[in-house]
Amino acid sequence: MNLKNLYQSIFVALLLFITTITLVGGLVISYEVKQFGLYTKMASEMKQKVIMLGLLTEEKLAAYAGKSVQDVTDGTEYNFPDAIIPLGDSSELDFVEAIARKTIHQTERFTSSVYDQKEAVLYFRSYTSNKFIFERSMQGLANIKDTFNAEWCKQNDACAKFAWHDQLTDRILISNPFKTPYSDTVALSIVSPVYQDGKLVGEFGELVHLNSLYQEGKAVDVAVNNGHKHILLFFPGYPWQDLAYSQTYVADNNNLMVYNYPLSKVVIDYGFLYLVYLVAAYAYFSKVHETKQKGIELASAISNATKDELTGLSNRKVFREEVLKRRLRSAPYSVIAIDGDRLKRINDKYGHHVGDEVLVIVANAMRKVFRSSDYLVRTGGDEFIAILPDCNFGNANALAKKLQNLVQDNPLKKMGVEASVSTGIAIAEENESLQDVIMRADEELYETKRQRV
Repeated sequence: MNLKNLYQSIFVALLLFITTITLVGGLVISYEVKQFGLYTKMASEMKQKVIMLGLLTEEKLAAYAGKSVQDVTDGTEYNFPDAIIPLGDSSELDFVEAIARKTIHQTERFTSSVYDQKEAVLYFRSYTSNKFIFERSMQGLANIKDTFNAEWCKQNDACAKFAWHDQLTDRILISNPFKTPYSDTVALSIVSPVYQDGKLVGEFGELVHLNSLYQEGKAVDVAVNNGHKHILLFFPGYPWQDLAYSQTYVADNNNLMVYNYPLSKVVIDYGFLYLVYLVAAYAYFSKVHETKQKGIELASAISNATKDELTGLSNRKVFREEVLKRRLRSAPYSVIAIDGDRLKRINDKYGHHVGDEVLVIVANAMRKVFRSSDYLVRTGGDEFIAILPDCNFGNANALAKKLQNLVQDNPLKKMGVEASVSTGIAIAEENESLQDVIMRADEELYETKRQRV
């Protein structure tokens, strides 16, 4: 495993993950804000509904004062099957209960079209004869007889009868979340009191089931802060719950609904993306590294193909390279033909390994004398060529003499090996080919050697 690729992948994956979490977090929180808006809208509509029914019932209690239960019952059109659950011994409706039932049926068409909530059930609780009137029957309702008692009301803060006066000044009481007695679901109630002659005679309530919240992974809890109750909507099971995006809604004069979306939820829920980014980034950098290595190997292979194995200088193949041709077309140049002196004699006397060492000495001397931008070529045997772009005759001649001196002053001299080179110089003329310039330099070289003999 390439550690550099791994570190780069970790950094890039982290950067992409942070960017993604920022964008996704914004979208998710925007969605959750809309969801909370729906919850608060639903709560507001339910409050309006129970307050309206309570006020209408109070008006009817005053309007029907002096009439009998039978008169109220005979004058009521029952539009749907409701459910009456007596909590005491009497199953007969009293006057208050008959009026409340009449109100439910008379307003059903309006309330169902404006305030209809599928997860809520409307009910009236009578404190005169202790009965429940539900807008529809539900399985297990009979079980509420043993549950909706005074102790349960006080524990869950769910009944107007046991609320203190200041709690009801806005005509709304919101209970704690509780498990319903007729099912295994969690619900809460939104209650509005009903008065007759200043006396509490009952309450209208919406029993709101919270199934959908729990199905979405949310939970509901209650906390008390400075004497006020906070109904908390949150996502359980995530760390750092205090580090959260929060929205609040004033549910009534004693209840604040707080919605918390922990920021850790976004990180954990979308954490798999970091692994995806890490794998993708590592694959990318590994591929780039592999491609780069192949490029280096290819360049090395190409370079080796144009390199002389013994001296490391270029070989004759360099003459075919387009880079060299373009370079020589763009500027004047000089060519120095270089030939090792008496190399055959050295090979015969000292062996070919010493002769090879002389060739290496000549090549190293050429590297020291000439520029890195010059082209240094071993054309074969003890013959070398130096191609010098932008170099006039005077400079070329000085470099040739410097090379001769450097080759003569070599480590093999102490062993009695006399290494030296001869040179010939030619300056390229306009429209002259490289081969022609090299030929002229060779001719100059051989003329120099002939004169020496």
